[in-house]
Amino acid sequence: MKIGLIQMEVAGGEKERNIHHAFDLMEQAAPSCDLLVLPELWTIGYDFRQIRTQATRMGDSLVEGLGAFAKYHHITLAAGTLPIVHRGALYNMALLFGPSGELQAHYSKRHLFSGYLEGTLMTPGQRAMQTVIGGIQSGMAVCYELYFPDLFRAMARGGTTLVIVPASWPLMHVSRWEILDRARAIENGIYVCAVNMAGTYHGVQLGGHSLFIDPEGTVQGEAGTAEEILYGTYEEEKYRELGRQLAVIRSVKEEEE
Repeated sequence: MKIGLIQMEVAGGEKERNIHHAFDLMEQAAPSCDLLVLPELWTIGYDFRQIRTQATRMGDSLVEGLGAFAKYHHITLAAGTLPIVHRGALYNMALLFGPSGELQAHYSKRHLFSGYLEGTLMTPGQRAMQTVIGGIQSGMAVCYELYFPDLFRAMARGGTTLVIVPASWPLMHVSRWEILDRARAIENGIYVCAVNMAGTYHGVQLGGHSLFIDPEGTVQGEAGTAEEILYGTYEEEKYRELGRQLAVIRSVKEEEE
């Protein structure tokens, strides 16, 4: 399965500009992939000053447009995360659309970053996301959740072999970004598809360096700091090559149960 990682530069608070720009990048990438992934909070950036007025609502024109895009190109679209108001609460929510355009799955970030307004203004999710993409059991974690290995272990124990990680990770901590992404892949024997943002807003340089990592922890693809579309390929054969390592991982999972 071919995966496109859209590391886009986001203008803080400029929702309409960001939406149009994202769709332009998606049009470029869609013909070359089966799964397309966007970063965290790509409509507004990590900007909470007017988040209620710029939030998305389920069923609005943007949500419909994302589904229509997936259907037109017959791809799966992991539309990063959006600030979504649902039943009066504000969530950092990921939407995943299937090749028929339907909303196949959604995931609300469970571990919100308490060091900023996210932890104050948003409501944490309660459930994991596990779904099948192109025959592959897939899950999701968002940015700061890389610091929670139990979240990834629970998905792996449930049969997940691909985890999508949309993020807004700053450049000042980008060394941790790679270490955490690789660690989550190695300790669970899974692919990690980590999509970060690029650019600068409010004086903070975003880290870029989106990563596609195989189950051995090898970085199969890495973007730079600028806006870029990165491609990776999920190869089922990787699991046959892991042999003893996967056997150890499985035995640890069984002991935990």
